[in-house]
Amino acid sequence: MPHIAPHPHRCTTSASRWRRSCDKGAARRPDRSIRVGTGRGFAVGQDDATADTLADSVDDAMLAKTRPPVGAMLLLGMAAGAQIGFGAIGYLVAQAGMAPGGATQLLSGVAFSVGLMLVMVTGTQLFTGNTMLVLPTVQNRLSVGETLRDWTVVWVANLIGGIVIAALFVASGATDAIDGSVAAAALKTGDTKLGKDWIELLASGVLANMLVCLAVWMATGSKTVAGKIASVIGPVALFVAAGFEHSVANMTLLPVAWALDPAAVPVGPLLGNLLLATAGNIVGGSLVAITLAAGHRTLTT
Repeated sequence: MPHIAPHPHRCTTSASRWRRSCDKGAARRPDRSIRVGTGRGFAVGQDDATADTLADSVDDAMLAKTRPPVGAMLLLGMAAGAQIGFGAIGYLVAQAGMAPGGATQLLSGVAFSVGLMLVMVTGTQLFTGNTMLVLPTVQNRLSVGETLRDWTVVWVANLIGGIVIAALFVASGATDAIDGSVAAAALKTGDTKLGKDWIELLASGVLANMLVCLAVWMATGSKTVAGKIASVIGPVALFVAAGFEHSVANMTLLPVAWALDPAAVPVGPLLGNLLLATAGNIVGGSLVAITLAAGHRTLTT
């Protein structure tokens, strides 16, 4: 497998020792902060990362995702599943009673993007973003076992969070809003998703997470809340408008449809959708991380 050479300004540690601080004599990253005058003193801020430094920012951010203990990862994963679930609710409400068309799809995508905004600003653990853990993994900063552990814990936690939001949404009676149009939108969404064959699900999962990870990549380089929000809207709105498959979004959308009409959304096809979308999401996120990192660094074999 190709190996990404370490950045000259970053010290490297093995996966088993990544928490340890680097040698005091190791090279330090250049100070990229700016100082803004505030009268008597200075307020210290940071520039947004540039394209050539973003690979380092994302690499370190992904590695930090593995830092919390399993209990904390579960809590943050459930929170992320719930946050994406809120975005899924926004999608259904935007779809309700609207005529099919590009404008409706784009509006629904913008509504859904609120979910990823919440994830990026609050720092929760989202499986689809964490697929970029392949970046520190191929550099031997993280073991394959640690990566698989993170993916498993976060995926399960996302599923729990998504199902909880779906259950609360249906129990609240909100699906009856707009003369039942929200429920109709949920059932139509479920029917569309379960109507795809395995090739469509895989390809759709790849495309969905390429866009999601591009959003995460850009948002990681932003130092402000406004910058993170702006980074998310476009890519997420685009993947939703195109009807691509995001495994964590489906953890709320499909359970809502199942709760409304179990016969229309059988559990077997529902699980098949989640697993195939997950596989596609892993490929899509990995492609984005490796391609962008390779393009901005030297690759050795």
